[in-house]
Amino acid sequence: MESQSMCTKCVLPSSTPGIEFDRNGICNYCDTHMPVKVQGEEKLKESLDAFRGAGEKYDCLVCISGGRDSTYTLWKLVSDYKMGVLAFNYMNPFSSEQARANMQNALNILGVDCVGWEFPNDVQRRATRKAPEAWSHRPSSTTIPIVCAHCKTWWPRAFQIARDNNVSLIVIGSNPLETAS
Repeated sequence: MESQSMCTKCVLPSSTPGIEFDRNGICNYCDTHMPVKVQGEEKLKESLDAFRGAGEKYDCLVCISGGRDSTYTLWKLVSDYKMGVLAFNYMNPFSSEQARANMQNALNILGVDCVGWEFPNDVQRRATRKAPEAWSHRPSSTTIPIVCAHCKTWWPRAFQIARDNNVSLIVIGSNPLETAS
């Protein structure tokens, strides 16, 4: 068994496709990584103020799944920042009953309107079954995201709903550990 070296900063192994190490053992991914610059809550409030009152009925569209990140985002925007929110939910057939219940509970408590959308004719389930097959034609750790590519196709619908409701700001709640896919 061949020994693998690892990045001294992020511990990615040498088996990672496209990885290279500098003389200090730091990989090219760490070397080119651009950290997110957090500008703070005051800057966020200033940015939100620019959209408040800009729409006819809503200030922003929030994509919500019923998970902790999107639910917290919805709550902050309505409760703390007093934004007029229209929620958007992609009705994923793989969402848990708990996530759906969490979402409905948050919408009811906060008094937020929600537009739901789902793929017609079981398209999501069929695409989910075919994705691993597509991946198997060229298996690689870099092509694993193809398994979830069809999950991202709801974005055009979110833009359309925002446009139809004269909303210029779309907000998502996520965390850096879950956005890589």
